[in-house]
Amino acid sequence: MKSSLAELLHNPMLWRGDQLAPVIDVVASGYAELDQALPGGGWPQGAVTELLLDGQGIGELRLLLPALRALHEAGESVVFVCPPHVPYALAFAATNMDPGRMVVIRGIEGDQGWWAVEQILRANAAAAVLFWPQAVDDRRLRRLQLAAQGGKCLGFVFASTRWQIHASPSPLRLELQAVEDQLRIHIRKRRGGRAIEPIALTFSNPAARMPAKLQPRVPTKLISLRAAPRKSSARFNKSYPVGPAHPRIWNRALNPTDEVLHPPSTQARGH
Repeated sequence: MKSSLAELLHNPMLWRGDQLAPVIDVVASGYAELDQALPGGGWPQGAVTELLLDGQGIGELRLLLPALRALHEAGESVVFVCPPHVPYALAFAATNMDPGRMVVIRGIEGDQGWWAVEQILRANAAAAVLFWPQAVDDRRLRRLQLAAQGGKCLGFVFASTRWQIHASPSPLRLELQAVEDQLRIHIRKRRGGRAIEPIALTFSNPAARMPAKLQPRVPTKLISLRAAPRKSSARFNKSYPVGPAHPRIWNRALNPTDEVLHPPSTQARGH
């Protein structure tokens, strides 16, 4: 090997395809084994991460919980866009996270959801945004990836495992599988090559540490998504006009019975 080529290959600024790519800005996942397999040692900021799974409530939010909690402790906010169910407020409260600092956007479909997520990423308006689209395509994902670049937001897109047969502009793609009491993670795409061996995580249930009067009557797993009971005298602080005309915003409160589906007024949209 020529000396000039050897010198080039040993240049620390050169990334080789069989090595994990350096990522400067990351948020630790909270799981040492997973961090070792992720470029940079955590979830990449300013990028979109795909989480592929079949079914719901298999531990996909528990996987993200340590990172979301770290962002929460730093005073940051988290946005849920088009979740399949209303996130359970008491489960977040049991982990010392204030659901009042979480924004849930529902009632928008198709292009509106993609538009909302793109604006959040482009404006770097939240520390993390979690998005459940009805359908996925590479053109829309590319727009999200371009919008996220340069920011500090963690972008997560949840999709079916069928999507993995398609190429994607996202730098990180994980497939999630529930096997007994474990969540198995297959790294299907990362900068530096696909990991061969899956990573298995076992979660504890912090809800068991909640005071008895706050524990849900129906046994639930941490952060499992479930419909919240409605209350006719529900309270809300204010509406957050996000998205195109007439989006419906779920305003968060500590108690799930204090949630209200509130379409923002014309005056609020004009601000």
